[in-house]
Amino acid sequence: MKIAFLRPNLGGQRSNDAIEPLGFAVLSGLTDRNKHEVLLFDERIENIPMDLEVDLVVITTFTLTAKRAYTIADNYRKKGIYVVIGGYHASLMPEEVQEYADTVFVGSAEGNWEKFLIELENGHPQKVYEEIKLPDISEVVYDRSLFKDKKYSFVVPVQFGRGCMHQCEFCTIGSVHKGDYAHRKVELVIEEIKEIFRTNKRAKVIYFVDDNIFANKKKALHLFNELKKLKIKWACQGSIDIAKDEDLVKLMSESGCIEMLLGFENINIMNIKKMNKKSNYDFDYENIIRIFKKHRILVHASYVIGYDYDTKDYFQEILDFSNKHKFFLAGFNPALPIPGTPFYDRLKNEGRLLYDKWWLDDDFRYGKAAYTPHNMTVEEFEAGILRCKVEYNTHKNIWLRLFDGAANFRHALIFLAVNYINRKEIYNKKGIKL
Repeated sequence: MKIAFLRPNLGGQRSNDAIEPLGFAVLSGLTDRNKHEVLLFDERIENIPMDLEVDLVVITTFTLTAKRAYTIADNYRKKGIYVVIGGYHASLMPEEVQEYADTVFVGSAEGNWEKFLIELENGHPQKVYEEIKLPDISEVVYDRSLFKDKKYSFVVPVQFGRGCMHQCEFCTIGSVHKGDYAHRKVELVIEEIKEIFRTNKRAKVIYFVDDNIFANKKKALHLFNELKKLKIKWACQGSIDIAKDEDLVKLMSESGCIEMLLGFENINIMNIKKMNKKSNYDFDYENIIRIFKKHRILVHASYVIGYDYDTKDYFQEILDFSNKHKFFLAGFNPALPIPGTPFYDRLKNEGRLLYDKWWLDDDFRYGKAAYTPHNMTVEEFEAGILRCKVEYNTHKNIWLRLFDGAANFRHALIFLAVNYINRKEIYNKKGIKL
């Protein structure tokens, strides 16, 4: 069969910060290439053709790209081509996705992909393939030949582990994986990284896409000690409680970690508790920031804004907090009720949702509120989020933050490159249709 892997983007737009879609590398690695030909089209960096002559179209989607994914799926189903849809939105909303796909993948594809291909060839594919528990990914193979000659970022994604032990109210990861997590063998991860730097001339920084790289501390220590031997630059994301172990943060730095996305989420402990963000209950952000900067690790602060105890004055508070600490990046994310999460269910039960299905509504735009906040108007919420994004990323602010010698200036070229890509994305995404 001839198989097309398609990755739609928000509003069908191009992106300046696109990294390789690892989910398709997994599928390609599970595909018998002696029997099947595979193609990849990623709308973040290129057009997705609507007239491909293939036997099978496979689409991955998040909630923000669901509408675009359905448009592409409809196009190919009308041509008589079999369509599969997977990804987090499919895992959270399988019944909806079944309206637009011939087959839906729920959860991870390992364990079901090869079975599906055989059943499709025999003319008896199932409507839904479900992998509720995380499969054994210890020896999963990522076929990166799909990405050859594709113009992705100099930041190259690698997965060490999948899932997260936390159950935050707003998070899709917890809703899909239910606190479960699995890891790959450290030795295979290290060999993969070596191969990346041997074959990918664009590669400058490895980015571990794990939702929480510290899900298993013992395995994380093993990984960091092996990374130390490679003398490379890497980045990751995780919960802030890791800073309780300063020796581990020190080892991260020594092993090449230059940047970490930290889920601060909010600077109001009442909101943190409402989120069920238990890793943040020990509320000492100042000391956590001090520890990461002491070890010269760039801090990417991620926030979820608009929870029940936020007021219209909170936007200035979060800007002041971010400017004070001169974070490498700050993600001022509006709290977005993703269907299938406890946050969505709570707002629906409270009668606060502004749309029946915001992700499919023609009137919804990126950056708009999808629900009614408690302590501010919808207009104040939307304006406050945009103000934070714009003001934190003015030319003046970027350069002021650069000269924070604790970490930013040490990685000056990466700091400037990423900040200006981020600034461009803010304006590119502003107000676009899904």
